[in-house]
Amino acid sequence: MTTVYDVHGQSLVSDLAEALKNLETISIPDWSVSTKTAAHRENAPDTDDWWYMRSASILRKIYIEGPLGTERLSKMYSGSKDRGGKPNKSHPGGRKIIRTVMKQLEASELITYEKGKGRKISPRGQSMLDGIALEIENKKG
Repeated sequence: MTTVYDVHGQSLVSDLAEALKNLETISIPDWSVSTKTAAHRENAPDTDDWWYMRSASILRKIYIEGPLGTERLSKMYSGSKDRGGKPNKSHPGGRKIIRTVMKQLEASELITYEKGKGRKISPRGQSMLDGIALEIENKKG
């Protein structure tokens, strides 16, 4: 049986983003049009479907590393902040985006909340991810 661990992450995330576009509960909020993904970024994302890519990426990370909360996920999306003449420092990713995406994934029943631990993949979410991984593996072969 092919799982998420057997396929390349980038191809999985791009195919998963296409699948998430078909779900009613995953939608781009109005405020996300001109927002940056983190304080260390200079500009907003330039692609129109970046919300679905981030949602797919978060779902994959929860599958692999879960259970996860917003703090650990924001560290995964961190980057170095330019501080002028001073040395750069690591700065976490935007937590509002992560929280909103996780609420949408929870409403889609792809992840579940476990009190005190964070969010983990649900059986429906695991089935969806493994199904997409199997499709990718079949395309290769």
